[in-house]
Amino acid sequence: MKHAVLILGSLLAVAGCAQFEAMVPQKDPLSTPMTPAEVDWSRKSGASTVSGSAIVKSGGETHTCAGQSAILIPDTPYAQARMTAIFGNSSRGRRAASLGPVKFERDDPLYVSTLRTTRCDAGGSFSFQRIPDGTWYVTTTVKWQDGSKAEGGSMMRRVDVNGGRLVKVSLP
Repeated sequence: MKHAVLILGSLLAVAGCAQFEAMVPQKDPLSTPMTPAEVDWSRKSGASTVSGSAIVKSGGETHTCAGQSAILIPDTPYAQARMTAIFGNSSRGRRAASLGPVKFERDDPLYVSTLRTTRCDAGGSFSFQRIPDGTWYVTTTVKWQDGSKAEGGSMMRRVDVNGGRLVKVSLP
């Protein structure tokens, strides 16, 4: 009996600590400035290529990201928090155009300086070359008007780049 009481007491103490940790305020990555060390790897030239396309079929029509920017973003706690705020997670998502853009109080200048941008061609394809190994986010937008209503939206996918390979991305 004494042994069972000790075990139960230990479990309660551990559970209490876990609850206390949950109550400790966590730093918000969106309000914590990035450090150069977080993104130094992403500024280097690599041997990989990330290419893909963004195509949405709706009502018998095909819409692409033609003319829109495609953006490659290095994975950092700040980028993860942004992706989660926009898309609801940091691995893959869509945000409907009807919801409008997510507004951020201020963009970290270091985050903005690490973005790699290209344009989607007429077929909705894009490509980023000389990408260093690491985890990245690919984002773009496919939008069109249906009468007075904006359709489509933004999309994102997290990709792992390594070994000088071609990484193909299909959005959404």
